[in-house]
Amino acid sequence: MPGDFDTVKERIDIVALIGERVPLKKAGRVYKGLCPFHVEKTPSFQVDPERRNFHCFSCDEKGDVFTWLEKWENLTPAEALRTLADRAGIELTSSRRTPEDKEREDRLRKLMDTALFYFTQGLRHPQHGKAASEYLAGRGITAATIEKFALGYAPDLWDGLLSYLKKKGFTEEEGITAGVLRAGERGAYDWFRGRLIVPIRDSRGRVIAFGGRAMQPDQPGKYVNSPNTPLFNKSATLYGLDLAKAAIRRDDVAVIVEGYFDTIASHQAGITNVVASMGTALTQEQYVVLQDMKLERIVVAFDGDAAGQRSAERRGRDLLPLLQRHSGRAGAGQVGTRGYGTLYVTVLPEAMDPDDLARREPAKLKALIADASSLLDFLIGKIRERSRLDQSEGRLRYLDEVAALLAAEPDPVRREVYLSNVASDTGVDPALVRKRVEAALLAPPRQAPAGRPAFGTDQETYDEPAAVEMKQTPLSERYVMALLTRFPEEIARVDLVPDDLETPELRDLLNHLRSGKRPFSDLPAHLAATAAALGAFVPELGDETDPGQAIEIAAQRLREQRLRDRLGEARAKLARTKDGDVDALGQEVARLANDLAAVMARVERRTVLQGESDRREAE
Repeated sequence: MPGDFDTVKERIDIVALIGERVPLKKAGRVYKGLCPFHVEKTPSFQVDPERRNFHCFSCDEKGDVFTWLEKWENLTPAEALRTLADRAGIELTSSRRTPEDKEREDRLRKLMDTALFYFTQGLRHPQHGKAASEYLAGRGITAATIEKFALGYAPDLWDGLLSYLKKKGFTEEEGITAGVLRAGERGAYDWFRGRLIVPIRDSRGRVIAFGGRAMQPDQPGKYVNSPNTPLFNKSATLYGLDLAKAAIRRDDVAVIVEGYFDTIASHQAGITNVVASMGTALTQEQYVVLQDMKLERIVVAFDGDAAGQRSAERRGRDLLPLLQRHSGRAGAGQVGTRGYGTLYVTVLPEAMDPDDLARREPAKLKALIADASSLLDFLIGKIRERSRLDQSEGRLRYLDEVAALLAAEPDPVRREVYLSNVASDTGVDPALVRKRVEAALLAPPRQAPAGRPAFGTDQETYDEPAAVEMKQTPLSERYVMALLTRFPEEIARVDLVPDDLETPELRDLLNHLRSGKRPFSDLPAHLAATAAALGAFVPELGDETDPGQAIEIAAQRLREQRLRDRLGEARAKLARTKDGDVDALGQEVARLANDLAAVMARVERRTVLQGESDRREAE
């Protein structure tokens, strides 16, 4: 990569680049102009074409072509390099492409722009776009915001976009590759038909994907998104970053919300440093994008609804590995790292999300962002809330949990401050608290609460022999129990008995969970290994998914399958029996049949209720 920087720097005319934004006049061997970084009347800003740099002798802003783009257009170093390489017609060594590859990418980008035009025109159509326009008006989205975010509508036609793309010279295959068409038995069809369209753009403002919101209650899925494509990687994309990065750099703060409309409403309310993780937990790649901007604070805003409140601590803990990978965890004790200090958390008021708050009380949303707690304060506060500090055992549990957090904090000064607070909370001598933290610091990684990786440990750490054996267990069992290790508080919703599980270790773990013996640090060694192994198989649930419902449905399906298996075995055995056991076997078959019918009825009732709930939510 250093070679790329040198090559690009040599090929870019810095005078021409800066001259596009700042009027420059030649003064000897340099060019002078009014500084764009501060207000002045006498030119103190100069550009040196020989040295290929700029410098303001008043405010001391200086740099080269890359620094200029980073400051002026709010780009990261990598983005500045790519932008200038494109300007100079240079193919970077890190992304060498054949002419054919480049042509394919160029055509996909043109296709996405063509699709965007089709969608924006669809919203303006007096007939096709009427319902979507009324929906946006009902949410208080203004015409200026619609234009700013380029919102659109996909007419409810199977081949509307398909026909339009063909007229513009694109093929079905290209539309499918770009993620705007889907392949069906009778050919390609419009994937986003009948949906309000939210364009997803990269940090440079180029359309790379779309999100679509259902406009009818019978449409499957409230939201659908483009799949990952050659242009779009969902886990590495932050919605709205192209529009938010200037404010993010200005404020030195980025705010992360969940959904498109959380971002849109926030920007409309004047809170323009907001981006969205698009309905998923913040990913490693998304965090790196913001970390590269070297921000003072990254604030994650959790919804205030029941699901958001319930998952706040769990998701807060899920953010820890992101920080540990970027704060010198291997060199714990290193002074000067920000550690947990970069990431902050705020939980919105009950039953509120950023969209609601931005529209109704934007000042309150701003205050919540400004008053966000550091991740460490947030997590320790949650531990304190559920600890019985008036009891000796409660104080010990509190001390153990917090010690694990403090052991993973790389800044010894921050660690010492929190250590003193814990000593005050528990009434334990600070020297003894320090020893507890040091012991946790030196101890090998332990199995994490609720099936998550231990602090400072990557998920892959769990792929030990126990995890390898776990791969041999039935998938349905592994799925249910992996979810339960992550959400043990949902055990009451599980209609399973130990005999429903074939794996002895999983039966023991289920019994342990049913006994209410928690936290997971209470697990016997063999069960701790089993729970740790399950951690590698925990599925990723979307943010709109209720973990309890997911567990309940999975458990009911597993229970149904086990009852079917047993009923089949009992019927086969009854068919083979010719003596006195016939009555007993007949009763067993009847009992199993009744149990199976009851489980199937519950599954059917849940399906009906969920369908009604989805329809009400869509309305």
